Amino acid sequence: MKNSKIFYGWWVVLGSAIILAMLGPASVAVANIFQSPITAEFNITNSQFSLSNSFVLGVGIFLSPFASQRLMSGNFKKIYTTNLIIYALAYIGYGFAPNIYIYYLLSLLIGYGFLSTTILPASILVNNWFIYKRGLALSLAFTGLGVGGVIFSQLVTFLIEFVGWRQTYIIYGVLMLAVVLPIIWFLIQVKPEDIGLKPLGSEISTTNQVDVKEQTQAVDLSVSQTLTKPFFLLLVIGTTLLGIVNNGGLAQFPPVLTSLHGAGMAATVISVYSAVGIIGKLVLGNISDRFGVVISTIYACTLLVLTYFAMMFANNVIIAMIMGVLFGMGNAIATILPPLLTSSIYSSDQFSKAYGYVNSGMQLGMTLGSLFTAGIADLTGSYNYSWGILAIFSALIAVLWIGSYKNAQKYISTTNTL
Repeated sequence: MKNSKIFYGWWVVLGSAIILAMLGPASVAVANIFQSPITAEFNITNSQFSLSNSFVLGVGIFLSPFASQRLMSGNFKKIYTTNLIIYALAYIGYGFAPNIYIYYLLSLLIGYGFLSTTILPASILVNNWFIYKRGLALSLAFTGLGVGGVIFSQLVTFLIEFVGWRQTYIIYGVLMLAVVLPIIWFLIQVKPEDIGLKPLGSEISTTNQVDVKEQTQAVDLSVSQTLTKPFFLLLVIGTTLLGIVNNGGLAQFPPVLTSLHGAGMAATVISVYSAVGIIGKLVLGNISDRFGVVISTIYACTLLVLTYFAMMFANNVIIAMIMGVLFGMGNAIATILPPLLTSSIYSSDQFSKAYGYVNSGMQLGMTLGSLFTAGIADLTGSYNYSWGILAIFSALIAVLWIGSYKNAQKYISTTNTL
């Protein structure tokens, strides 16, 4: 492996992308495809079914710090395998659920499995392997979420129609184990040092490399010591707002677009921002590598502001399509920048613990996002008020995150390098 022409970290990125494509959509992109058959069989309302999604996301609010620290506290592969088995068996268990209450209970296990096998471990692995080109590596890994969403939305729809929703859960759960276990045990290497390598960029001069400069600096404090520092609070509050902005759009765009233009056009717009999102991740990662987290934050937040401004005029189908492109490009911020910003403040050794807290903020925001957006619309009688508030939140994220990064410089030491 030392003599391989391809840096092994890129194989880790490939493995992470496949894992995210396999596991990520199960709890997000395809979750609501099961809604109609389940509500019909259990004789429940759509809101009762949606409560299960809140359980899945809500678990991360409380367990994200625990999950991230546990992954790095011992044998990563064994711990990850345990988490994967919990996730897959709980997903299979959905297929045997006799009522919605058992379904809710399984959703809590699904929430922990989703949290501890997807974005958290992928971010930790990329952080371990890359200093130089970390933004590109993260964006390539996270494209798996978009690709998987496209594949499994079609596959799950097909399977539900031909074998039923219960058998579909079982098939998907078995596929999780069959695809991901070999990747974890035979392709993924947790740290470059495990195979006699160093992180990409550890021997590169920092003179002209913005990403190397940012990723080799770290606050001279433990994570516990930073919990009351302004930069930590700004970082977490900004990330919580990002969760609201992210899920407020993802959850409410479909019903609003359907009411404006019908199900067919709504599906087209959704496909646009899903497909563009794959490109958006790569562009944002490259911008971060070339110009740093401050510029990439301004870029992405500006796109989100324009997204929600465009939604105020989405009764025009052309503007609705433009909104889809803007959202696809800008919403890449939700997966790419939280780990990059965290790693630009904390050392590699502290990253997993710090990112656990940051991800808790994201999970809190995502849990509240859909309810917040719909609630504002119900109170005011118009979604335009919701879009206006989300546009303001999008701008505020940039203010909070840039403030966090600037304030953290007071505690930074460039001697704490890899």
